[in-house]
Amino acid sequence: MAVPMSVQRAHGDDTNETLNITGLLARGTYDSYLANTVDAVQAGNTMTFNVIFTANTYVYQRNLTMGVKFDWMTNYQNTTTDTAVYAGQTLTVSLPYTIPALAGQYSALNLQTHTWTLQLWDMAEGATWNANNGCFDFNQAPPNVQPMCRSFTSSSYPYHVLAVYASAQTNSYNSKLQASAIITSLNNVLGSTNQPAPGTSAALASLAQANTQMSLANNAYSLGDFNTAQTDYQNALNDANAAQSSLATIGGGTDTATFTSIWLDSVE
Repeated sequence: MAVPMSVQRAHGDDTNETLNITGLLARGTYDSYLANTVDAVQAGNTMTFNVIFTANTYVYQRNLTMGVKFDWMTNYQNTTTDTAVYAGQTLTVSLPYTIPALAGQYSALNLQTHTWTLQLWDMAEGATWNANNGCFDFNQAPPNVQPMCRSFTSSSYPYHVLAVYASAQTNSYNSKLQASAIITSLNNVLGSTNQPAPGTSAALASLAQANTQMSLANNAYSLGDFNTAQTDYQNALNDANAAQSSLATIGGGTDTATFTSIWLDSVE
């Protein structure tokens, strides 16, 4: 999932920077255990920060490096080389970061939310930015160009605090997403009439079970029992699929795909 954020201000070296993040499982999703709206990534996966940088018309060589620091780190992890940018040029500076596996000192990363800060530096080739001195973006023209820094953070729109998910949380999220879509559609249709349509009793039974499993899963997840939640969400998805499939022969032998499409289209 790519997430863009554009920063447009008067700078001494550029006209615009846009940040895109890839590798996220979800953005802006509510996590009931963490009680927060989060951007989620699975532990062990790689988040890649991509800043699209457009230089202004001042004629001189800009030398870009970039670093990211998560709240479990003491220092920035930086790009390994400078990227040269010239007047009017647009290019992308990328920095991949592999989220730690949930082991050792990182074993509890999934039990709280996290923050990150990304800084893009323009300074002399081979130089190092002292992060302790802050991040300043001067607006000066050559020959008085000073080293410059732009900062992006997890608290900047459209981003959110970060949730690092164990595999059980990732599986829970994916199964819940699929099951919820099916259950919501079938609830709207099968629950919209006072008298059940002929031949829908099996579908209604499976749908009721799917709703029950979904409630159990939601409760388990909110309590931090992610393994139970993973199982219950998968059961909810299985029951929701069963409810769909049981509608196959209603209406004179209408096949599953066609009949389900009729049901779902009716609520759009």
